[in-house]
Order: sequence, then structure tokens, then C-alpha cells
Amino acid sequence: MLISGFSAVFWEAKVPDGPKNKKVKAQFKGREDFIKKKLYLAGSENGAGMQLPPNQIRYKFDFTIPPTAPTSMEGKYGHVRYLLQVTLERPWKFDHNFQQPFTVVCQADLNKSNEVLCIPTKAENMITFYCGFCRSRPLMVSATTPKSGYAPGETIELEVFVQNSSKVAVSEIEIKFQKILKFTSQTRVIGQTQIPKEEHNVQYEVLEVHKIPTVEGENDARFVENFVVGPIPSTETTNSRIVAVEYELALVVKPQASTKRMKLNIPITIGQIPLAGSAMPYSVSGGLQKLNETLNESSSAPPAYEP
Repeated sequence: MLISGFSAVFWEAKVPDGPKNKKVKAQFKGREDFIKKKLYLAGSENGAGMQLPPNQIRYKFDFTIPPTAPTSMEGKYGHVRYLLQVTLERPWKFDHNFQQPFTVVCQADLNKSNEVLCIPTKAENMITFYCGFCRSRPLMVSATTPKSGYAPGETIELEVFVQNSSKVAVSEIEIKFQKILKFTSQTRVIGQTQIPKEEHNVQYEVLEVHKIPTVEGENDARFVENFVVGPIPSTETTNSRIVAVEYELALVVKPQASTKRMKLNIPITIGQIPLAGSAMPYSVSGGLQKLNETLNESSSAPPAYEP
């Protein structure tokens, strides 16, 4: 039996190549193994044969998953997968091969993070507008969260303060709580040529969207928006060199009759064990169980698993 755990990335893109920098199709790939363990449920490595009685036989085994193994993940340009493969060797005919994927959920403890997650986080920005050679007074927006580390079941309280000294109204402020999947290649393949190449690709998955209505010119306004953290995987930036999972609150401020857009981003760290002193709407163990069910549902029909 082979127990394997690995991350892999793959995507295609057109890149300039050759003396004339003509754009050609290139493949970007990468793979990283976390677990590769072979166990013998019956027989041995030396290949000595044995006869099994004609009956149903159960073999028990145990294996400790490394604490650094990242949570299972399926993305557009890559994945983190875990797989059991069992081979019944039969010298007189073809072998029987079986495989079963399984899900790993990393129990990330926010209290053990190297980052300071329990202090307020703030993002702010400012823009001005022009009419001919005249510049308006500024439109300033700030966004604050009381902390940056959260666990499933907790609520992210986002305070948005708009100080609009200009005469231009704000038509809308869009706020997205989103997951960011980052993929890093190790090689690039063009035709039959393969070279080491580190390239990056990003996938955004919007989890929740809130919209703040109009703020008139020469007005100030304060808004509080709440985002409940659902059963989502933990932030993952250290246990894999080619796949990362991050979260953020992304704000886009849209002034009326203007193509200008103001953007603010607040990074959010997700773990499964909350910061000390945090009140949890439901137990951590229940949250982990629900996360496990969600991961299994989201990957119920993944692409073919490769060893």
C-alpha cells in the first residue's frame, strides 16, 4: 500500500520565445511531495509469495500524518491531494489496483502564528478630482478591523469611515471577503524543451459581498459591516512552496461620474483554533467537522488522481 500526499500546479500561457520573441504556448508545472510511504499489509518487500484463504480478510494499519501537511485543496491551477493506493499482486494474472482519496484538515492554531493577529488592522486611501486645472478637496476612506486572525464561526467586524471633502458623491463601496489561491511553477515547457522557471498565477474566490450605498459630496459617513467566517480552510503560506491560500477584505470605492477607483485591502488570517479570549458561536471540533464535510463536498468529483 502506498500513502501519498502532494501538491501540484499546472497551467498554460502564451509567452515570447525565440530570436523574434514570437508568442508560443508554454506549460508551467510544479510538484511537491509531503508524504510518500509504502506499507505491506501482507507479504513483504522481498516478494515472497503467500496464499490467502478464500474469505473476507481485514487488515488494519496506522499512519501518522505529519503536522506540517497542508489542508487538502482543489484550485483552477493546482491542488493539494492525499491518496491511498492498494495493489493486490497476483503472479498468474494482472494485479488488482485500488485507490481512495482522503481529506486532510490542518488544525492551525492562531495563537502560534508568527504574526501579531490580535491587534487592529487599518487600511486607508485618498483620491482627488480635477476640473480643468483645478483640483478638488480629497475623498478619504479608511477601513479597520479589531484584529486580523479569525476562526470559523467568528464574525469579522469591518468599520468603514468615509470623509468626503470633495463635491463628488460616492455611488457605491463594494466589499469582498475573498480567498486568494497562489500557485508557483517550478518548470516551463515549450515543445520538447523544459527549463527551471518560477512563474506565478493567482485565483480569486469571492466568499461574500457587501455593498455600501451612496455617500454624498461634502459629507462624512461611518458604516459597520459584519462578515461571518464559514467552514473554510486555514490560511496556508508556509507548508508548501508552490501552493498558498490567503484571505482578504477587498474594498473598491466608486465615485459618481468618474472612472477613478479607490482600492483598499485588509489581509485576514484564518485558523481553526481561535485566538485566546475569542467567543465562538460553535465549538472548534464542530467547526472542523463541518470544514471536513465541506472539503469533501467541494472535491467530490475531482480530476483523475495521479500518484
